[in-house]
Amino acid sequence: MKTENFRTFTASMIAVVTVISALVAWRAATASQDSGEADFRGLVATVNAEEAWVLSEIKVAEHYQAFLSYTRYTELGNKVYDALQAKPADASGLERQKSDSWGIAFGLQSLFFPSRYLLPDGTYDSQREMDELLADEQRARDTRAETHFEEGDNLRRKANLLVDMLILLGVSFWLFTLAQIIEHKAKILFAFAGGFLLAVSSFAALIIELVM
Repeated sequence: MKTENFRTFTASMIAVVTVISALVAWRAATASQDSGEADFRGLVATVNAEEAWVLSEIKVAEHYQAFLSYTRYTELGNKVYDALQAKPADASGLERQKSDSWGIAFGLQSLFFPSRYLLPDGTYDSQREMDELLADEQRARDTRAETHFEEGDNLRRKANLLVDMLILLGVSFWLFTLAQIIEHKAKILFAFAGGFLLAVSSFAALIIELVM
């Protein structure tokens, strides 16, 4: 290859390396910025998750307290009912007490806690209620912090890998520049090495961009 043609070739390759380096640098900067935004979304989701847990815990505690009152009044009504079976002299007063106890229990069940969490053995499934409340919160707002943090980690890895490709492109640029300015036959070797690094780093950057 003639000297002038070789210099034109190396100059063109230097231009190609410069353009590709600019593109890779842009994608690395974008990935780095996106990783920061993903981390911020993760922090917001963490706050949302903690708030959702606290609010759900408070609601379940309130419902469970109402359930305990419901149980107490139900048991009181049952005991009064058992006492009435003996037909005591003050049956009218006991009848009123029984009705009041069961009425309060019914009101508590209807208004102050979801009866669907009552189990056949008379206990209250507070864990199921907690799980369902948290599931509702997840549907209503973003509470999955781990998803965003994982995305941020992947984007940081992508940015770091693209920066590694920039280093190879920088070496390729240096080799093409060296091949252009020296007169020794080794310039062919430098141009070949520069082209090899350019091809490898460009292909690797494309794979990183597509996969990650």
